Amino acid sequence: MKQLNIKKYSPASALRNSIDAYWSIKNISAQEISIPIVPDGCMDIIYQAGEIVCIGAMSEALLVHIQAHEYTFGIRFKPSVLPQLLDLKAYTLTDKRVALSDLSLDLFTLLNFDEEDESKKVFALDEIFKQKFEPIVLNQTIVNAVEYIVSHQGNIQVSELQKQLDLSTRQIERLFQNYIGYSAKKFCNIVRFFTLFKEIIQQDVQNLSLKAYDYGYCDQAHLNKEFKKFSNFTPTHEIMSVFYKTKE
Repeated sequence: MKQLNIKKYSPASALRNSIDAYWSIKNISAQEISIPIVPDGCMDIIYQAGEIVCIGAMSEALLVHIQAHEYTFGIRFKPSVLPQLLDLKAYTLTDKRVALSDLSLDLFTLLNFDEEDESKKVFALDEIFKQKFEPIVLNQTIVNAVEYIVSHQGNIQVSELQKQLDLSTRQIERLFQNYIGYSAKKFCNIVRFFTLFKEIIQQDVQNLSLKAYDYGYCDQAHLNKEFKKFSNFTPTHEIMSVFYKTKE
């Protein structure tokens, strides 16, 4: 799939707890290309077709149609971070695309600049976000919850999370709806799927039955059902390996 030029940049070290990556996709062909974007619990701000928009956390796969010669640049924030930066409830953005100017005119003004050189753009964005995040103290409870779930590859029960955080079921659900955008159980399922998904794509895993058990799925049929639900494509589809091998 050489028609897509995909790049990824790491943020400055001071931002690595907040920003997962900067990325860009350019369709260098003369035809439309459709690619699947799967949920990973993150939120993005993207530059596309002269707009700057915020993409909320997705609960299921989204098929994106990239027009001929279209260019998109994005900023992917780690789970729970963007709602805290914008001071809003995450669930209000779940599965939505909203103009950044409607959410924060201040941030929109700062990000609304033209720079074709991506390295220079990344440097400029790093400087902007260093200043924006400096006065913000991230909610440590949700940060700890996300780290715990990710460290266990999403293969945990909500009851285990309650014990780890010393919170009630109701408190857990409110925490995740406000900062992630969906329930703790849904987030665990997405993290489990996405962790396995990356391993399958990046390491060219062939024995899916073994991996299904490793990640807590009942069997390969259960894994296949989740894969279809969250990606719309099979693990061996060419477009999946091209796009997601750029993700860490």
